[in-house]
Amino acid sequence: MKGIMALFLGIFLLPPVAGHAAEKVVVMVRTGVEADAIRAVAQAYTKATGRPVEMMEIGRSGYYATLHTQMVAGTDTFDLAQANDVDVGVLAEAKAIAPIGPYLNDPRHTDPKTFDPKDIAFTYSYKGQVYAVPFDVSTHFLYYRKDLVKTPPATWDDYFEEAKRWTRRHNEKSPTMIGASFTALAGSEQPKVFYSVMWSMGGWIIDDQGRVGVDSPGAVAAGEFYAKLRDARVLPPDIFSWGFSNVKDALETGIVALAAPYWNAAYPMIKSGKSPLKDQIAITLVPGVRKPDGTIYRTPFQQGKILLMNNSSKRKEDAWAFYGYLTSKEGMRLMTQAGGTPSRYSLLRDPSLQPREYFELMEASLKIAKGDPAPPFYLKQHEAMNEALSKIVTGKGEVKASLAHAAEIIRRLQQGK
Repeated sequence: MKGIMALFLGIFLLPPVAGHAAEKVVVMVRTGVEADAIRAVAQAYTKATGRPVEMMEIGRSGYYATLHTQMVAGTDTFDLAQANDVDVGVLAEAKAIAPIGPYLNDPRHTDPKTFDPKDIAFTYSYKGQVYAVPFDVSTHFLYYRKDLVKTPPATWDDYFEEAKRWTRRHNEKSPTMIGASFTALAGSEQPKVFYSVMWSMGGWIIDDQGRVGVDSPGAVAAGEFYAKLRDARVLPPDIFSWGFSNVKDALETGIVALAAPYWNAAYPMIKSGKSPLKDQIAITLVPGVRKPDGTIYRTPFQQGKILLMNNSSKRKEDAWAFYGYLTSKEGMRLMTQAGGTPSRYSLLRDPSLQPREYFELMEASLKIAKGDPAPPFYLKQHEAMNEALSKIVTGKGEVKASLAHAAEIIRRLQQGK
């Protein structure tokens, strides 16, 4: 416990501002494994510091609607709230959340001698203000059967050829029915998976100048790649209904040989599962595009689980003290022990965290990964992309026209229409 205290005091918790007594911090959390993990960190924090933290647990159904409604209404019943990175834009625009940059940059709260911002893979900002540090992160990998695929595909062209090789329609001796898979179910995942392909081909969503790029040549090339996989029938015939669990089950039962882009979270599940193929399922960087100099340009998608500081909180200093502990090296270690993946490079490099191939690949992926831009109209932007990609995956829409329609919707949203 002395080690925890020393680390915490050295990194985040400097002596309290004169005249300030610590108050109970209330954290709104969504029922589930993340809430349990945050609770475990809160208990360690209270034991180490004597500062109380109370969990305000809300059911999973309707949690995010409650989060947005309560924060925008200006409630002060909680100080911090569990959220996703894409919640930042809309809540920051509504002035419902407080930036944490001032705490990170204030030596009264964060010791610059011991806190290295380069140790954190990324933070989440809006209009130049930092609003969150992720305590748990996700990204995309390439999964492959190493007993079949001797050299994992480095490019999307290689991926296509391997997918053909291990699709029985093209190779009657293939032990797998289908060569390739990914999550194409319309909803939270579909556009994110597409972006890992699109970015590597030179497309973008919204750039720093506000230009929409989901109909750019790179985005269209990615859409045409989807159509190429579809037309070659190297994907499951019902790929449009495949979510996270479908891909995992197909890998574990030997139906597919490759999965990409696919979430990192599946790997620990597969390795701790009972599939007879679990030792044959390997991971590596997502494929990309070969540049003229021979290097491969890859850009996997990343997202993070975060806490947001309620702008109406009357206990912001105390709230930051706990936030700082949760995202400190010790706090993230506790989150990792609860099944999370830290955003700190020093932890990803820690030899005690196993399996090493997983944490090493997480570090390599996060160094080149990108996240969704999260404007206030994020949900409608995401909906437009779901519509376009569903048309492409099912063959009910032409690639250029589908992406052009999505781009037009996003441009209108930018104009407030």
